[in-house]
Amino acid sequence: MKKILIIFILFLSTTTLSANDRNLELDKLFLELKKNIPSLSSRIAQQIWTLWSTHPTDQKLTSILDEGSRLVQDRQLNRAIDVFTEAIELDPKWAEAWNKRATVLFFLGEFERAKLDIAKTLELENNHFGALAGLGMVEIHLGNPKAALRAYRRATLINPHLQDVKQAILRLEKELKGLPT
Repeated sequence: MKKILIIFILFLSTTTLSANDRNLELDKLFLELKKNIPSLSSRIAQQIWTLWSTHPTDQKLTSILDEGSRLVQDRQLNRAIDVFTEAIELDPKWAEAWNKRATVLFFLGEFERAKLDIAKTLELENNHFGALAGLGMVEIHLGNPKAALRAYRRATLINPHLQDVKQAILRLEKELKGLPT
């Protein structure tokens, strides 16, 4: 019984260490992303997306997320929602599952539901520049340009290399000042 308890404690500590290592790697990548090195920004952002899209402890969940992403590419959006919902139910603390479902809800025009999933994504991963950019788009569709501008600005504070988001900020600033866009 004592050996089983020791093995269980070791398992928990290595799982925690793995999650801590993942968080440390993300922190390092976010710092690198903020540096003004355009030639590296795309690679760094891709590494962040890879970490977000890979479940930290369960390869099965990573496969479920991949399946949902394939369904989105195949334009099977309702099935994709079901798959992302399954991932959320299996691990409600995995931010990327919430973000993926929010994206599909946005595509379906379900902006309020998408906004709720984005809020959950950001609660779990406050540096999720993709969710913040998505929130900006949702707020535009909901007729809230000031909220969209806030979301876009937050996204560029985390990832200053989001060119489309920077252009959206400029358009919104002009629009809010009453200037032609």
